[in-house]
Amino acid sequence: MDKSLSLAPELQSRLGRSPATIRVKNLQVNIKGPADAWNRKGKQQPMLVSAEVSLSKPFISSSSTDAVEGDTVHYGLLSKAILATVDRFNTKGASSRGWENLQGVLDDIWIDLTGLDPFGASEGDGRPASTKPFLTAESLHHLRLTLLLPKASLLGQGISITYASSFNRNSGNLDMDGHSCTLKLHGLRIPTLIGVNDNERTARQVVAADVEVDRLYLGEDIHVGLESVVVKTMNESSFETLEALATTLARDISQHLEGVVPGPKNQQLTISLEKPTAVPLAEVVCVELCVSTLGALK
Repeated sequence: MDKSLSLAPELQSRLGRSPATIRVKNLQVNIKGPADAWNRKGKQQPMLVSAEVSLSKPFISSSSTDAVEGDTVHYGLLSKAILATVDRFNTKGASSRGWENLQGVLDDIWIDLTGLDPFGASEGDGRPASTKPFLTAESLHHLRLTLLLPKASLLGQGISITYASSFNRNSGNLDMDGHSCTLKLHGLRIPTLIGVNDNERTARQVVAADVEVDRLYLGEDIHVGLESVVVKTMNESSFETLEALATTLARDISQHLEGVVPGPKNQQLTISLEKPTAVPLAEVVCVELCVSTLGALK
């Protein structure tokens, strides 16, 4: 298949709404390998795994027999399959190249679930899937897998990577038909000098930032460096508007990514900035900017 990544919203738009979906949300495991909040590799930390399996047909057989048939996915066994992959990942430890990154963990789970690597080949990094692929339903239409490290951020609610793909059957074989990959920094809370009112110029107020980098597939962990860029830019802010701050963040993040992302450098940034105290009767006010890294540097 084409190895170029789609934007996650575009992929979802093409897929439309599936008639049947099975989800496992925030399956908690411990992982040893990906970088922690201080960019240390190989330190054990919690990880939350979420999987969403969408089918192209309703599970008529399972509903009529009141049993888990081949037209659906057993969420208990799906959870066990994910746990087995994570256990094996932790057991193998560091390789001669060092500890695996978060993308490597996701790749292993993806291969074990589908029998395909994240770009649609029948094996990943020269390795066949360790067992028969777990997802064998003929009606498999879409898979979204998210790995969240809630303790891998010093000032936020965690970092995550999400991989998604659509599927079709070709002569009985499972093929991937479009895929996306997104890195996200969740809920960074940073005291920032921001605002147009006189009182807002006298002290810093907390601004909550979500930063999403779409169309990004990496062989290394970059979340610590990315968070540092966001924190530095917001610490140095003296802007009056969130709009100006968001635009500056997009530029600084894009410049940073130019130095760490190999290959095509046209990622999509979504930057969401919230001021919880700006309007007393509102929970938050929010400004969101969506721009390509190439556009942010113009």
